[in-house]
Amino acid sequence: MADTTAPAAPKEKKPYVPPPPPEGKEVLVSVRGVDKIFTKGGETVYALHNINLDIYRNEYVSIMGPSGSGKSTLFNMVGALDKPSAGEVSVGGVSLPSLGSSQLSYFRCKHIGYVFQSYNLIPWLTAMGNVMLPMTFLGRDDEFAEKRAKEVLEIVGLGHRLNHLPGECSGGQQQRIAVARALANDPAIILADEPTANLDQKTGQEIIELLSELCKTQGVTVITATHDFKMLKASDRIVWIKGGNVDKVEDVANLNISVGGVDESHYEG
Repeated sequence: MADTTAPAAPKEKKPYVPPPPPEGKEVLVSVRGVDKIFTKGGETVYALHNINLDIYRNEYVSIMGPSGSGKSTLFNMVGALDKPSAGEVSVGGVSLPSLGSSQLSYFRCKHIGYVFQSYNLIPWLTAMGNVMLPMTFLGRDDEFAEKRAKEVLEIVGLGHRLNHLPGECSGGQQQRIAVARALANDPAIILADEPTANLDQKTGQEIIELLSELCKTQGVTVITATHDFKMLKASDRIVWIKGGNVDKVEDVANLNISVGGVDESHYEG
């Protein structure tokens, strides 16, 4: 007979409760009571437990935490790449767990742009072709897609590289193509997963500045999962994840961040 006993939750810690949004701020992403449970080797593991979080429209948020903390799992929940075992995740008032697979695919394509550590460009497509792809998935006609692709490539500083293949571009240029692709469908959110990890310090700083500028000029909310302290300095807030919980959320304006660290006690345990 199958064991139907509910998995034991981790030792209870007082959950983080988001404060009311500051005046003039609108909640774009709302996470309430989220658990994510995995079974590994017959053992039930809580990757996330009782997560609560608000992310505001048009802000730059960095999610930080040591390996195994649940940082990437939370990132995937917010980005509609995974569904919670319990709880609610909503973006712009839309409940993500309630969407079917085809609805979720459309929602991701229309409202969320993704920037990955390894660029994830299609090598046989030009910069234009890579940027046009998400618009094709959304059903845009070629004329619209070509015009928009050229526009966003110019925004990221690659107006002179429209017809170059990824292999003909530097790592920084490839990541700029990826950022342009993320912007193609005019999303509410750009999710950037360790976007500077494969770049040298100078190029990484340029990508950070680009994302920060897009947040200000394009009205997009930028959410990153990162270990790069340079990226933290560009953020508005930092979400610290520890042991599958939100440990705290801090305004960057209140922190003293330097290259190499900030309050490393967050990583202990």
